[in-house]
Amino acid sequence: MSPFNILPSSAQKDAVKPFTVHIPDSDLERTKTLLQLSNVADECYENAMPEGRSDLGLRREWLIEAKRVWETEFDWRATEAKINALPNFTAPVPISRSRSNEKINIHFIGIFSQNPAAVPIVFLHGWPGSILEFLPLFRLLLEKYPDLASLPYHLIAPSLPGFTLSDPWPKDQHYGMQDAAQVIDSLLTSVLGFPEYVAQGGDIGSRIGRCLASTYDSCTACLLNFSPLPAPEGFDFSTLSETEKMGVERGKWFMNHGSAYACEQATRPATLGFALSSSPLAILAWVGEKYLEWTDPRSFPLDSGKRYSRKLMEEAIASVAFYWYTKKIHTSFWSYREAFALNGQAPPSSNAQFPVRGPGKKFGFMWFPFEVNPVPKAWIEGYSEIRFWRSHEVGGHFAQLEQPGVVMGDLEDFVGSLRE
Repeated sequence: MSPFNILPSSAQKDAVKPFTVHIPDSDLERTKTLLQLSNVADECYENAMPEGRSDLGLRREWLIEAKRVWETEFDWRATEAKINALPNFTAPVPISRSRSNEKINIHFIGIFSQNPAAVPIVFLHGWPGSILEFLPLFRLLLEKYPDLASLPYHLIAPSLPGFTLSDPWPKDQHYGMQDAAQVIDSLLTSVLGFPEYVAQGGDIGSRIGRCLASTYDSCTACLLNFSPLPAPEGFDFSTLSETEKMGVERGKWFMNHGSAYACEQATRPATLGFALSSSPLAILAWVGEKYLEWTDPRSFPLDSGKRYSRKLMEEAIASVAFYWYTKKIHTSFWSYREAFALNGQAPPSSNAQFPVRGPGKKFGFMWFPFEVNPVPKAWIEGYSEIRFWRSHEVGGHFAQLEQPGVVMGDLEDFVGSLRE
């Protein structure tokens, strides 16, 4: 048992329950059977483009191999062991302050220090991510700080509502990112009893992190690695560096060629949810594509003589399996109704709505070149006061998974700067 599972004295100990991930053997066997019975579409131009291209979507050869690996070699129990090696908990959290009697169970990894100066940090994943992407980062931190007294942080990584091990939202109405921010703040302050905390996140987690920092006094700082924003009015593009220009071009590529999934999840989540929930192979195709296109190829180099990275393939399978076994892929789409622009209009919930400014707030950013929309620093400065900035040469959308050592260094420097 991990020595870091001792709840802080401020926590509601009667509400927080230890949790162990364990998928029944019958579910694992059923999944293998479904994979065996699932057909892969025949080869055609779109899924077998010349020269290994994937302009029109996932390549058939990758899906065939990933299906084989999941069916015959992938060890879900090893993934469970990695999760369970850290302290896991669940706690009922009110869905809103106006409906305090209605609660949903939120799962979270909680690594608690006994250092009286430890800083609480909440790590917020996105889609199609999960707590899995933080495991390499947490392992590095615990290797550096192996005992309760030396760890300078409390590390909390919730599964967002509707994702994997947390309850979905109630069925009565729409819930969005501000609702998620309220749940996360309540978990940190009311349930765990921390008066202040720092937020770190990417993808959807970055939007929730911005919302926390701009709305709640308890969130004093946020360090993000994703911040899609439009260029400020009248911006002079000639001032961009060559690296920034490449980032802008990648953002254009994503919007023109890589964002169809987001439109589908925003406009027809029910239909898509039925389709993906019917087959593990369907989720593998839908989500596997994102891991291939959104990660920096330098983070997961291709295997010798292959067109794919086996390590990245296994990471994608683990993520897909997590959604599949917990039956939560269809309840994980809720944020897209707010985050994705439709009909040329601004999205209902955008980063621009949550500026992080003021003497009591600190905003930091980690810039990675293979992010799906790596906007220039000047664009972010138009909406938030940047007090910490790190630009990196390698890394993509899943920065914590791809470059955990780099993220750890930035995180430690950022939290250290809060004392300055």
